[in-house]
Amino acid sequence: MSIAGNHLKTETAKPSEVTGTYTLLLYGCRYPDDLENVAILDKEGGPYPVEIYAPASRYRIKSGLTADEALREAGQFVKCSVHYQESRMSGISDPAGAIIGYEVRPLYSPIRFGMYDVLNVQYVMKESKIVVYIKLDPTVELELRDEGGRDRDGR
Repeated sequence: MSIAGNHLKTETAKPSEVTGTYTLLLYGCRYPDDLENVAILDKEGGPYPVEIYAPASRYRIKSGLTADEALREAGQFVKCSVHYQESRMSGISDPAGAIIGYEVRPLYSPIRFGMYDVLNVQYVMKESKIVVYIKLDPTVELELRDEGGRDRDGR
């Protein structure tokens, strides 16, 4: 999937780096074995609003949270899947390298899915806002589709 725009980088971050007030975007957790779950902390008053590229029914937004509240809620949220093992937090950098928000995502069993991190999350700068695209890794998506009960002939 090639998405036009300026792709932003993420890098490992520590909870102690998170300060200020945040809007929390909670994507996924629609059913017990949902794998497409991620929490995004968008710093309030920041230069770039964050939007998730998905129907509104797939995510919730909570505004005005302190750093501690946002981290606590994000950590609890990503534990919703029965496949959850641990989580990873990353900082989201703008084109100049400044951290403009954070992401908390679940990690799953590499024995079950072939990798810890089954998500492909892209942050793309478009027209002074950040658009977030969230998909399952294509390898994991294909494997799950193949487990859907069809035989080798596709029936």
